[in-house]
Amino acid sequence: MTVYVETDFLLALAKDSDWLQGSAEEALAEHDVETSAFSYLELLLARERYEFDYVPLVANLLELVPVKDEAEKQVVLKAVNYYEEGMTPFDAFHAATAETRGMDVLSSEKDYDDIEVERVPLEPTDEE
Repeated sequence: MTVYVETDFLLALAKDSDWLQGSAEEALAEHDVETSAFSYLELLLARERYEFDYVPLVANLLELVPVKDEAEKQVVLKAVNYYEEGMTPFDAFHAATAETRGMDVLSSEKDYDDIEVERVPLEPTDEE
């Protein structure tokens, strides 16, 4: 049986020591697990509190705790790269989602101008 896990599960596996670590490891042995890109986004947000090396961590966790499909896996991997390049966690996941879906992003956020995702300006132009 496949069970959906959320960020507490990922954190229990990621941290050096966690009161849920034993339970998470047992559950990993007993169940097929799956999560979503949202859990990995939350993991990036928690990164500042726990200060773990998130690039290899996410790659390793994706092997243990996969997301639904290859497209969602690409979103997570691309988002981690965008975050590494200096984007906020949320903008990184938005950029990765747009890129994976082959879409432009409608936004006023200038960080999109520095990556592979095409930005459609949301802000007014001089012509308006």
